[in-house]
Amino acid sequence: MRILLLNPPGTKSFFRDYYCAKVSKANYYYHPIDLVYLSGRLSEIGDIKVIDAIAEKTYPEKCHKQIVDFCPDVIISLSSAPSYKEDMIFLSSVSRVLPDCRIIVSGDIFRDYKIRSLVENPFLDAILLDFTTNHIVQYIENITSQIIPNIIHRFGDQIIEGCEEHGIGEWQIPIPIWEAFNLAAYHFPFSRRKPFASILTDFGCPYNCDFCPVSSLGFRLRSIQDVLSELKSLKELGVKELYIRDQTFGVNKKRSLELLNAILDAKLDFTWSALSRTDVLDDELLALMKKSGCHTLMIGIESANQDILTEHNKKIKIIEARDSIIRIKKSGIKVGGFFMLGFPGESKESIKETSKLACDLPLDYASFNVVSPRFGTSFRKNAIAKGYINPDNLEAESSISMPIWKNQKFSNEDLIKLRQKAVKKFYLRPSYLIRRLFSICSLYELVNLIREGTSLLRKS
Repeated sequence: MRILLLNPPGTKSFFRDYYCAKVSKANYYYHPIDLVYLSGRLSEIGDIKVIDAIAEKTYPEKCHKQIVDFCPDVIISLSSAPSYKEDMIFLSSVSRVLPDCRIIVSGDIFRDYKIRSLVENPFLDAILLDFTTNHIVQYIENITSQIIPNIIHRFGDQIIEGCEEHGIGEWQIPIPIWEAFNLAAYHFPFSRRKPFASILTDFGCPYNCDFCPVSSLGFRLRSIQDVLSELKSLKELGVKELYIRDQTFGVNKKRSLELLNAILDAKLDFTWSALSRTDVLDDELLALMKKSGCHTLMIGIESANQDILTEHNKKIKIIEARDSIIRIKKSGIKVGGFFMLGFPGESKESIKETSKLACDLPLDYASFNVVSPRFGTSFRKNAIAKGYINPDNLEAESSISMPIWKNQKFSNEDLIKLRQKAVKKFYLRPSYLIRRLFSICSLYELVNLIREGTSLLRKS
């Protein structure tokens, strides 16, 4: 069986993976983590080919030809809310040339649209709702009228709907077929060395921030031996840098310490960056993270307004967040902050306060995102129920899309200007520029900084 894992071409640098749609705001693009882990599981039942048309900057015509030349029996394609319409046009054209090929899709939009997507797109055969389980193998090997968890599929004239079942506990998965990915095609703004790879040591998130789709995916820890086996495989391929895609690295402290000690014992010598939260990082954990190669952490701070954080279940305190970021810096690890601008009903003044907070904190990086009603979130469901947004609005991603809230206090033009001003205010401070230049550790990091910084400021 020939199985194609596809990240289709797009008019923008769409991130479609891990049910978190966004568009690259600079010149970076990291690995589609869904396809990475599907490659290992599906290699047990077929020959795997990966086409990442976004990373490879492949035009639709060339991508179409690559697909036809491979002549797959099964295509598993990523899609997302902001790219959905153009993705469906592309996949429809593929289905006309390869009518016997089964086309399976996965992405944020399908967690809400579900059966609707199959009704509107008769060329689609199935929807995958969790890329980490074995349910996709069950479906591919045996199309049945029985309900399969995490799969919505056609059987004759019927549409059989399996519910999302993510669960808790330990997670194990075969080692990905990393050789199928062109590692040179991927870039990450925080990388110190190349090539780099993206990995998961857990799945989902135990927190319930209402604006984040990962908060509704359950939470499972991956077997430490599983992680080590993949890391050793990456080492053999010459990978030097890791982006750990866990939503909150360190959330289970005991297990995190065990994992870091195992990495140190194996002498794998990776440098790495990760996502985490201010309320899970203590001095003991930070010291071991630093020792094992961690050089950068990205932290979700979101807003300077405590009422907004409370309303949207971001259970951190601004004062405590300040102390935590200082603690991270003292450990020798760089820190980046994520901020969200334009919550429903938010004022210009509170947005300016968030911008000021970003500049006041000792951050090495800051990412300013426009608040968006992302698919798969309770925030989106509540916004629709309150009449804040049009439920058919597909522009739901976390970078620069422009939702129109019914209770918005200013225009979208004003909001985009506020975001642009926040970016420039943070990155063009003389004190910041001097500090960043003196913190560079390698020629690769310098080149990366110039490339990403130029792209970010140009797009802002």
